[in-house]
Amino acid sequence: MKKIIIIGSRRRDTEEDFQRVYDEFKKVFSPGDMIVSGGCKQGGDRFAEIIASRLGMTEDNGQLIIHRPIKPKTGSPVWEYTKAFYERNTLVARECDESSVVIACCALDRTGGTEDTIRKIRKFGKVADINILLV
Repeated sequence: MKKIIIIGSRRRDTEEDFQRVYDEFKKVFSPGDMIVSGGCKQGGDRFAEIIASRLGMTEDNGQLIIHRPIKPKTGSPVWEYTKAFYERNTLVARECDESSVVIACCALDRTGGTEDTIRKIRKFGKVADINILLV
């Protein structure tokens, strides 16, 4: 059993992007694996939840882990929202272990939260493989 971490930019949210992530997922998935996601409503996190739903993988059956950001109260400064999302990225990165595979659907400019998560995964140094999709 391995964890498949699926992350991606909110700017990569097309059907074509989903299909590329799903194709990569099918290459590495084995029954009993888990999906880890960051819980955003767009991009790779959304793709992770669609894939999990198709395969009957849920939080209740232990096959889906979602680290949704804890959003600050309405009216909070922008930096508090940014901090919450970057803390979520750390939680996702810490899920990785030696058997994990990361599928990252990156923004073309390689900036943002997906890149932050990739940096943290590499920093922790435990992940077996990172499949980065750019196009």
